[in-house]
Amino acid sequence: MPPFAALLAAWALNAFWPLIGQEGLRHFSAPLFFHAAMAVGLLALLPSLAVGGRWRRVLSREVAAPLCLISFLSGTASLIYLAALRYTTPADAAVMAQSEVLYSAVLSAWLLGERIGPRQVAASLLVMAGTGLIMAHDLGSRRWKGDLMILLTPWMYQVSHVLAKRLPRDLTPSLVTGARMFYGLFVLVPFSLWALGHGPRWSWSREALWVLALQGVLMNALSLVFWYGAILRMDLAKATAFLLSYPALTMLLAWALGRERISSVQVAGLAVTLPGAWWLSRITLAARRAGGDLGMPEPAD
Repeated sequence: MPPFAALLAAWALNAFWPLIGQEGLRHFSAPLFFHAAMAVGLLALLPSLAVGGRWRRVLSREVAAPLCLISFLSGTASLIYLAALRYTTPADAAVMAQSEVLYSAVLSAWLLGERIGPRQVAASLLVMAGTGLIMAHDLGSRRWKGDLMILLTPWMYQVSHVLAKRLPRDLTPSLVTGARMFYGLFVLVPFSLWALGHGPRWSWSREALWVLALQGVLMNALSLVFWYGAILRMDLAKATAFLLSYPALTMLLAWALGRERISSVQVAGLAVTLPGAWWLSRITLAARRAGGDLGMPEPAD
């Protein structure tokens, strides 16, 4: 799949992440839900990992340590995000997560040497202005705690993405995703043990298992395969900035499914972020046409 098409697919699936996560917390403790969903995601990817000596590659000394660190960072960030959904709403969470564009710009320039132009800085500031509106509005409510938790997590995602960009070029998106699920089963054990000792919640109802399957297959497997299919072949800062326009779809889904009533402040915050996201998508497409990172050939998967 071309990298920009993979990015679009990841964008669409990410819009469901806050909704699925909040639904999962109705039935499970956050660490148990995310840990079990990793196992489901790994099961979904086993056929891909079973061919071509990929398991040996996952366990090889060259890549085991960075893949384990990627799993730890991204898994910890996702757990904090899930826990935050107990305090804030899916729409607010999606908008607040857009703070990742600034983390992405700074870390990509510092660690990857990617050039951050003035247009990209201006567009990123527009995206951040929308998150500021949401944060200011929620200061007087319990949502503020959840907003702050989400605001402080994107650096972990971004460091894990930078590590992924530095992986050997022969690693395919499905291999990286499968390895992230595999190592995640081990690095998340302390979180799950903590949950088991502090009033664990677990449901075997059909509805609960359905949500667990959605989280595992769609968010922990398919979405990440698309994401790594994009960032392993294109500029990380621009890919992140484009992906983080997904709150528009999250907000629409939350309203359509009756999950929350969308306030004027949420709409205003989104109205500020969307022009920045659109601007950044134009920069991404221009880079693709110019034959930069986006035009690199992709390995067989």
